[in-house]
Amino acid sequence: MITNKNNRPLVSVVMPCFNSAQHLNQAIDSVLEQDYPNIELIVVDDGSTDNSLQILQQYGDKIKVIVQKNGGPAAARNTAMRAATGDFIAFNDSDDIWLPGKLSTQINYLLATPEIGLCYTSWIVWDQQQPLQQRLNKQPNISAQQLVPEFSGWIYLKLLKVSYIHTTTAVMRKDIIDNVGYFNEAYRVGEDHDYWLRISQYCQVTKLKRAYSVYRDEPISITKTLHPHNFSLLVLEDNIRRFGLNCPSGAKIELSQVEKYLGERHFVYGYQAMLSKQRHIAFKSFKFGLKYRYKFARTFFLMLACSNSITFKLLLKKRQLQIIRSFYNNILGGVTCLG
Repeated sequence: MITNKNNRPLVSVVMPCFNSAQHLNQAIDSVLEQDYPNIELIVVDDGSTDNSLQILQQYGDKIKVIVQKNGGPAAARNTAMRAATGDFIAFNDSDDIWLPGKLSTQINYLLATPEIGLCYTSWIVWDQQQPLQQRLNKQPNISAQQLVPEFSGWIYLKLLKVSYIHTTTAVMRKDIIDNVGYFNEAYRVGEDHDYWLRISQYCQVTKLKRAYSVYRDEPISITKTLHPHNFSLLVLEDNIRRFGLNCPSGAKIELSQVEKYLGERHFVYGYQAMLSKQRHIAFKSFKFGLKYRYKFARTFFLMLACSNSITFKLLLKKRQLQIIRSFYNNILGGVTCLG
């Protein structure tokens, strides 16, 4: 175990950066200002075209900077992880914020529980409509190491439903990489969900109830470019093929429940395609989702509405679009790592 400052193990903090100039200082400072004394912060500039690199260079030897061509979040994280020299790996994104005490709390927990491979925490969603401190003041008073038992231990089956682990909250032992590998760079979205699923088959994890990270929530654009593949679905299908429906603890999940998860991903991707006005993709996604009978009546109706341009245009009239957007946002509240 690498120790140096105050006899504490070195923690390598991984931060991918792509055109993050607006929030980059706040993300970096939230890491450097932690009370944990032994940190190396590795920031990978993933082909930024703004002034992110100039901001990074201002930190001098306080951080390690690696510049590469744009390859996506998975590729950037992998580059940083390969350069890491610490015994633990922590993650923060270049627009998110760590709260004081985060790293020391999680490292202390992992040092005290060698059977746990990864520790993650609750997080705060900040819509930036109010000052951050005002948002933080609304948090309940929770002890530093209070656990969330239902989302701790062997959680593979729970992760099949949704990615309960937010990347910016996770701290893991570096030797996990030797057994699980790195992020799958084929996934441009959902690469984190895939990684946590793979880790959950290898080791137990723990969730701390107290929030130690702030996720900066940017408004969803109605014209957001649709990803060409339903990555959320692919992540789930790939891991089911690899690991099946059994948890290392011996627990199992019914096939019917997993089919519901698969149907949900078809349904949500269909909504995304509708909002992007890509009728043919929406039709195809709803059609494939029908076999899982998830929200069958609504899926069938939307599939029919997407079957020709006239009904599709009627569906996307302003009033109907507002209804769709509202419902879609409600879905996003329960599903993460969407394709």
